[in-house]
Amino acid sequence: MDPDALREALKRWTDNEVIDESAADRIRQFESIEAANGGDVSTTDASITDTSTTTDASTTDSSTVSGILGDRRLIVALALMGGVLVAIGTTAFLLERWDSIPRAIRAVAVLAVPVAAALAGNRLRAASPLTGHGLWLLAALFTGVTAFQLAELAGVDVDTLEPWLLLAWTAVVLAIAVGLDSRPITAVAGVLGAATLVSGVTGNPFLLVGFYGGVLYAAGLFAASAGATGDGHPEPGAPFGGTLRWVGGTLAAAVVAGIGVAGDPPPITDDPGTVAVAVVALAAASAAVVRTRISGRTLSSAFPAVVAPLALGVAWAFGALAGLGQLGIAVVGLGCLLALLVALVAAAVGLREPALVNVATLGFLFGVVAILVGPLTDAISGSLALVVAGLALLAAGLGAERGRRRLLSRIE
Repeated sequence: MDPDALREALKRWTDNEVIDESAADRIRQFESIEAANGGDVSTTDASITDTSTTTDASTTDSSTVSGILGDRRLIVALALMGGVLVAIGTTAFLLERWDSIPRAIRAVAVLAVPVAAALAGNRLRAASPLTGHGLWLLAALFTGVTAFQLAELAGVDVDTLEPWLLLAWTAVVLAIAVGLDSRPITAVAGVLGAATLVSGVTGNPFLLVGFYGGVLYAAGLFAASAGATGDGHPEPGAPFGGTLRWVGGTLAAAVVAGIGVAGDPPPITDDPGTVAVAVVALAAASAAVVRTRISGRTLSSAFPAVVAPLALGVAWAFGALAGLGQLGIAVVGLGCLLALLVALVAAAVGLREPALVNVATLGFLFGVVAILVGPLTDAISGSLALVVAGLALLAAGLGAERGRRRLLSRIE
């Protein structure tokens, strides 16, 4: 079992008195020995003989590795950065020599990199899972290079096939993310999904991404439904669904702040693509509410899925009202953004997910900056605008810091 997921689960179970500390220590001992023995349960059972002695020994061991190399997050960062750098370096190396390489060798080269990375990542999955994770990230990132280069080598029109190539790339990355339950790879899949939508659907790209954020958040609720507990909280150790939720919330909040609070949303048009994606977002929100009720979660966990398309639609609609003015539109947009941020905070408390608190905090700061550099600077000119902007940023930073701290303490 993943050590981080185990730690979160044991903390939750002991805090709610589902198990006592001695049982938690025995579970920790079992998992650590089983991992060391490669899953040999018989050896694991024989090794658990004295819980108290092992607890003292594990405490001593944990204290000796509590330094910088004992931080699992550092190893994850090193592995992931290694995968990204290898992907970038390999791409640059091939592109520099692309014209001088025979076509057959080009095809073999672009296929070999992701396949070799995936095989090596799978090989290291049990013995060195963090390094294996980095190799899987390399495979996920380089798959796009492989898809586009193979299409070019085949002599097809890459621009025409671009949506389909992006869709294939997204599907591969999504499959890897589901298999590994990986936060970084899930985030890559979410961003690639937005790029695929913008490439393949005719419409305003900002609105498409905003509505897509709501759909992605709803998908995150469905992804974690199987792990929901009776008290309405998701079972710890479900990074895939959690990552979909915070990526979706981030995209929706960024778009609402960008087109609404800035006071200049795109005009309402009759393009079917944007309208169709908006309808899908509303349908996904309705499905998320129903699924939340069925799975026994708190209803607040579905609030962002509902509020995101509604807030974006209202901010978009008010942009078409004549005579409202840039400042008036910005005020409406700020109200829409605050409604979405409140929904994210409510979901963060209901789901006990600090990541959503961070999204709400950044969205609030982004909204303040958007209204300062947009309508407010047009309404107030000169040095007074700088003073007002500085005071507003200081107040926003203070409020965001205190609010975030209180929310995180409530979640924990």
